[in-house]
Amino acid sequence: MKSMLKFLSYPPALKKLCVRVLLLAVYYKLLIHFRKFSAIAGRLGSAGRVTSEDPVPDGQREYILQVRRAIRAVIPKLHFSNECLVCAFTAKKILEDIPSTVYMGVAKKEDGGMKAHAWTRVGDIIVTGEEGRERFTVTATFA
Repeated sequence: MKSMLKFLSYPPALKKLCVRVLLLAVYYKLLIHFRKFSAIAGRLGSAGRVTSEDPVPDGQREYILQVRRAIRAVIPKLHFSNECLVCAFTAKKILEDIPSTVYMGVAKKEDGGMKAHAWTRVGDIIVTGEEGRERFTVTATFA
């Protein structure tokens, strides 16, 4: 109920963005579940490339931060596995006209296994997957 009341308090543009995030997140979750990653990786951009880390111009900064806010507001409530990858695909699609980089990394778990993480960066802004990304060794980039 709190989530719905919070959503209703959002400005119309943010509500629209949240609905778009929801629809894209469900779409990408299904795509990731039913297709091999190699078949869908091209949607993230060209492998092995990165974009500039220069500060984002003020004209784009507000929109990018709104996208980040919408993704943070919606996707965690869906309780998806591979949440970070769903966030990365969703952000990349919404920001398709703005140069961005998706990073994928791996880290060793305490039990000796491996875990993976994905995050999205636009200029100097980490849009998705910011928390804990420094613990991961980058294994792939897409821009």
